[in-house]
Amino acid sequence: MRIKPARQQRGFTLLEVIVALTITGFVLGGLFALAGGSKQLAWKSEQSLQSATEARAQINFALLEDDYGAVDPILVDNAYQIHSVDLLDPPLRQTQPGIYALQTYEVVNDETDETINGKRWVRFSLPR
Repeated sequence: MRIKPARQQRGFTLLEVIVALTITGFVLGGLFALAGGSKQLAWKSEQSLQSATEARAQINFALLEDDYGAVDPILVDNAYQIHSVDLLDPPLRQTQPGIYALQTYEVVNDETDETINGKRWVRFSLPR
């Protein structure tokens, strides 16, 4: 009597295909969620960078405003307002009067309640 060899399996069973598709679905779902979160983070980062750039432009304008009266504002919107606050007290020991003084200023954004304080040199036409 002759024994027939067992049939060799060719291909995958239905169960193996279903398991492979399930694993692939989980991996792709995780990648899509990661890509979506990364895109949202990039959008928030872009907004933050734009806000910082606008504030920096207004600070630069505030620093140049008194020395060069003809400087045009860089930004079109009026979200930030520049307010001159006080002149700082001159030093106690001064050998001769000067035409420069330090002044504090504020750059205020009323929409976000953001206030940036700074100091700038101002020039007077006559010595003080």
